[in-house]
Amino acid sequence: MRKASVFVTMLLLPFPAQAQNGFVCDGHTPDWALNIAQDTARFAFAGRDLSFEIPQSSTAEGRDWPRAYTLIADFDTAIVVLDDAQCGDDSYRAHVLTQRGQNPILLTGCCEAAE
Repeated sequence: MRKASVFVTMLLLPFPAQAQNGFVCDGHTPDWALNIAQDTARFAFAGRDLSFEIPQSSTAEGRDWPRAYTLIADFDTAIVVLDDAQCGDDSYRAHVLTQRGQNPILLTGCCEAAE
């Protein structure tokens, strides 16, 4: 029941048109890749390719940016924060906080709106 209420709440939140198809993100040193869709994400890092559910996303209070996504899998989690600070043409700064075992890892990179 909790997932259903989170899903209904997500449907009611305003979301700019460019984000409706999600984001395609990556970073280097170390290399990582992340694809964010409406309610799922795929994250590749350190030889692992993980699928996540996105039970929650939000924007800064009263603003469109930054945006935060909570990613949950069976044994892994991540928080993704996107900011409208430009990485290049039509791209957004990305910060991914995750872990490898008990060690927290902060990754940075860029995202583009998926088409």
